[in-house]
Amino acid sequence: KKRQVSLISGNWSQSGSIIHTTQQNKYANDILTCLPDLEKYQRLRVRVFTGRGHNGEPILFERLGDFLGSGNHVHFSEEEWVRFYIWDLERHFMEMREAARLAGKPISTIVFCGDCHGMVSAILSGKIRGVIPLLKTLAKSVEEFYPEIAARIILFRVPRVGAWFYRAVRAFLDPVTASKIHLHSGVPTDEFLKWMPREAIPSEYGGSCHLPYPPTATR
Repeated sequence: KKRQVSLISGNWSQSGSIIHTTQQNKYANDILTCLPDLEKYQRLRVRVFTGRGHNGEPILFERLGDFLGSGNHVHFSEEEWVRFYIWDLERHFMEMREAARLAGKPISTIVFCGDCHGMVSAILSGKIRGVIPLLKTLAKSVEEFYPEIAARIILFRVPRVGAWFYRAVRAFLDPVTASKIHLHSGVPTDEFLKWMPREAIPSEYGGSCHLPYPPTATR
């Protein structure tokens, strides 16, 4: 069973027990120390909440392939990436709380859509080999302490060689999470529309969402 954590609410638990407040403060302070570089982090790894799904859950789009092939993992230390990722996951819970307020009912999941365009160049350049250890660290050091919140994981524009990367990553994914992953070679508009209105789909994928969804920066 995963340990559940919320830095914002201040409740860390393992089998129902509360971890000491000084430890809560340590992790909270760790996040605060990374705040000056948050803007850079968000430029290096583009992850944007674009709206709400048909069931009220937040919709998250990420330029996943571009990040994997960017070599951006070298811009921060492993410890800094962990701090940023904790901040990022806490943002998911804030989105779910706001979604629950708007829907008038509990919302405990999100729909994740990962654009894998750029994965071919990531593999051919070898840059993807550099980011896999980081992803393993984030999964083990951070995700292990959070409850499972994905209702659906849609990976799209996945090239054939992306299957190799997926096999490598699946080995260290939570089995429950892995079971929710669905791969598509193109832009699966019909699949998107099963989970969200067109207004939550970025315009470049055929939707009508015009929220900022910038290209991945490299510095």
